[in-house]
Amino acid sequence: MSPNNLQAQHVVTAVIVAHDGAAWIPRATEALVNQTRPVQRVVGVDTGSRDRSGAMLTGALGRAAVFGMDRDTGYGAAVHQALRHRAAVTHVPSAAGAPGEQTEWVWLLHDDCEPEPDALERLLLGAQEVPAAAVLGPKVMDWSDRDVLLEAGIGTDRAGRRITGIEPREVDQGQHDGDRDVLAVGSAGMLVRRDVWSQVGGFDPGMRLYREDVDFCWRVHLIALSVMSAVKW
Repeated sequence: MSPNNLQAQHVVTAVIVAHDGAAWIPRATEALVNQTRPVQRVVGVDTGSRDRSGAMLTGALGRAAVFGMDRDTGYGAAVHQALRHRAAVTHVPSAAGAPGEQTEWVWLLHDDCEPEPDALERLLLGAQEVPAAAVLGPKVMDWSDRDVLLEAGIGTDRAGRRITGIEPREVDQGQHDGDRDVLAVGSAGMLVRRDVWSQVGGFDPGMRLYREDVDFCWRVHLIALSVMSAVKW
């Protein structure tokens, strides 16, 4: 499917949450705005940064798309508020000749994410190929060494601890390539259908970073939808 068809059939709202992320934000926002399949909406949240994160988000995304929250705000609470922001609910007209109804998606990003130019396009292609997939996540690589794997889906052990199945400093040789069902994907780069987000209540605001994503994906499984690890970051 061409990027034009993906543009017509899907509406994507990107949410980027920053917390003392000035060292990474320029590359993160540049990667976002240079996607081969652009997002239709974007919201930036600065959670009380003590550096220039808020100003940098505003400079990259525009004042109307950025707001601030308290420093002790968790990631889940920041995303909840972002999706209530007017920039996240502006009307996106249907493209002329687009078949059927458009599907709305939320693309979650951290301030230290630098997605590959075709990351969103490939995530949407994965969603197109597997209609039961309500949540998709990328194969995540190390920021400083793009040959090193960090995540390709998430599981838990018997004690409920988060595990990735990736060895320390494991080099990517294609061993985790291909769309596959997983228990969960991380919030960094997660693409989720917006109706499913609303149906299961989104992230639990009481959970801190690195716990809310597994809990959310578990609840998605409970309504008989799939979570997939899909593409290289």
